[in-house]
Amino acid sequence: MKHHRIWTAAALAVTATLTLTACGSKNDKNDKADTKDGPSATAPSAEEGEPGEEEDDKPQDKGDACAPSDMKVEAGPQSGKILLVATNTGKKPCTAYGFPYIRFDQDQATAGVGEETKPKAPVKVAPGKSAYAAVTPTAPDGSGGPGRDAKKLTVTFQTAGGDPLQGDPAAPALPGGTLHVDDQARATYWLPDEAAALKG
Repeated sequence: MKHHRIWTAAALAVTATLTLTACGSKNDKNDKADTKDGPSATAPSAEEGEPGEEEDDKPQDKGDACAPSDMKVEAGPQSGKILLVATNTGKKPCTAYGFPYIRFDQDQATAGVGEETKPKAPVKVAPGKSAYAAVTPTAPDGSGGPGRDAKKLTVTFQTAGGDPLQGDPAAPALPGGTLHVDDQARATYWLPDEAAALKG
């Protein structure tokens, strides 16, 4: 009888151990599943910053894009428009990508662009040569509103990827010191000759 009680107690102990082990294994699986579904432990905190911040701090790669540092930009009146002439004063060829980003005075937005003036390829500008763009300051049909007299013009060049070049823009003097502009002011793309620019 004594031996029977010992074996019974031993059997109960083994059964309890197995039950606890099974429960523990199930709980471990549940814990892992909860972790997977929950927030990642490796996600950056607000203090660590978001991915890509370091990349934004890297200097801009301008490549072969023309820039104010190697271009002399002049603005002159031509057939009711302003003709921009960007002459390469450097010692190496550069490329006038896209169109000039035009701003008048302290405008936040740039003037529009005539997409129909886009050339087949960006304009390569050899030393001593020029690229041209025309600015139509007001809408001929009056759709741009009453407009205003601007006193300052700034011109920003583009990179090959279409981003505005960092740094100070070119600031050619306006003919006569002021230019009447409205909300429909727009520019052409950079083009290889004066006639093509004024046609746009």
